[in-house]
Amino acid sequence: MGMMSRTFFFPAFFDRGGGNVSVKKTEESVKMRKNKEKVFLSMALVLLMTVSIFFYALYIRQQIYYEGTRAMLETYEQVNKTFTMFAQRNWNVLADWGGYLRKMAAPETATQWRDFKEEKKTWNYSDFYMANENGDYWTVDGREGLGSENIQAVFTALRVAGEPIVSSYTATSGIRKVVFAVPVDPITMNGVTYTSLAVSYDNDIIEEMIGGRAYGGRSDCYIIYPNGDIMLSEEPKSEIMAWMKNLFDYLETNTEVNETCLREMQEQTLQGGSGSVPYRFEGRNYYLVYQPVGFQDLTIVGIVERNVVDAGMRKVQCVTIFLLAFLALAVVAALVRSIKTDLRFVLAEQEEAFHRESTERQKMEDLANTDGLTGLSNERFFNATLQKKEKAGEPFALFYLDLDSFKPVNDTYGHDVGDQLLKAVSRRLRTCVRSTDYAFRIGGDEFALIVNGAVSEEFCAKRTERIKNVLTQPFVINGQELHIGTSCGSALYPADSTEVKEIRILADQRMYEDKAHKPGRQGR
Repeated sequence: MGMMSRTFFFPAFFDRGGGNVSVKKTEESVKMRKNKEKVFLSMALVLLMTVSIFFYALYIRQQIYYEGTRAMLETYEQVNKTFTMFAQRNWNVLADWGGYLRKMAAPETATQWRDFKEEKKTWNYSDFYMANENGDYWTVDGREGLGSENIQAVFTALRVAGEPIVSSYTATSGIRKVVFAVPVDPITMNGVTYTSLAVSYDNDIIEEMIGGRAYGGRSDCYIIYPNGDIMLSEEPKSEIMAWMKNLFDYLETNTEVNETCLREMQEQTLQGGSGSVPYRFEGRNYYLVYQPVGFQDLTIVGIVERNVVDAGMRKVQCVTIFLLAFLALAVVAALVRSIKTDLRFVLAEQEEAFHRESTERQKMEDLANTDGLTGLSNERFFNATLQKKEKAGEPFALFYLDLDSFKPVNDTYGHDVGDQLLKAVSRRLRTCVRSTDYAFRIGGDEFALIVNGAVSEEFCAKRTERIKNVLTQPFVINGQELHIGTSCGSALYPADSTEVKEIRILADQRMYEDKAHKPGRQGR
């Protein structure tokens, strides 16, 4: 009966409503094609907007760098002018003082230098120097130097240049000094002929002048020689080390710098050019700009953290990108709403069809695993279940059951009554197993039970007794009271054996041993 049912089922399932299905599939395919076109359009639009925003961001980034560095160059151009004017003023004053000193009588008292001392207070310079050809010097305060201070190197450089210079040195006190020096016609005083005049300033005095107030005091400023050696610097505001001697060496060794820009800067400083260099240090990005000072082949360098320079423009960039992204999302949202409207019906139909097909597949699977007469699981599912349990190593108890006195019922009352009796037996067997266990019909009047979990022999004995008691009770079929019994045998996996094949043999043997011990051995 089971095989016949399955034979009839397959054609019925596949032939049912063939024409309607074909029409529905055609309609769905058209709708899906239209929706695919909309989806493709949406994806293309999103991609286009994404690419546009990406390239816009790159363009804006370049523009921000260009505008930021251009603004920095303009800022440091003003710093450069201020410093140049300050240098020129000092050189002019020194030249005037040279003429004044040549007209003076040789000073013998400090009072004769009061004008110079007053100038010192007014202009905040630290020292006024007179130096001879050997670099030996005399100050307005009466100090004399015979090679004891590094300032002698300044006078040596002045003699080589033969024109006013700006230089720097570190005093014996450890204070960094900036020196403005000029050559003068010989001045003989106290028996010494002086050929150079100079004034020095503490570095912090010059710092305020060359960028101390730029970008809210968050900038670094340097004046360097063509080879990168630092002639003048302010106190660093960034992570740049205060002891740095050569800017080029420092950038190349300690930072992530654009090498092309760095090489261009090295060339431009030799030619009196200007430009910019981006670099990264300690996780932060910086802009560096440079331009010629206008004398001594010096170059002024400004360094500011990128976030400080770009703060305002980046706000504009963020707002613009946000608006573009919002516009893109609005367009996509409109398309999505359109697609959702079209897809809702199609998806509902597809879901219904999927559910229907799943139900049919489950019915087919259940039919393939179900005994057509009793509704119990069949021998096919029984074998598959045992294989699965053996593979997983899950413990279980196997019961084999064979009905006693079933053949006389068939012979006496006919197969229809026999079939109804088998159905009644199956209903009673279901009451003997838990929801997690299995009941099978594996032959004509042969049944099997699989009880999941690790159970004991005592459990199997009690379950066997219950099964026999349930099946011993009389059955009433078509007004006839029928009496049968059952023979039962069980085996435990893996307690009795780790081989399912042996478990089946043991359960079958014990079932026939149970049948053999019954008086009369009623026919099957």
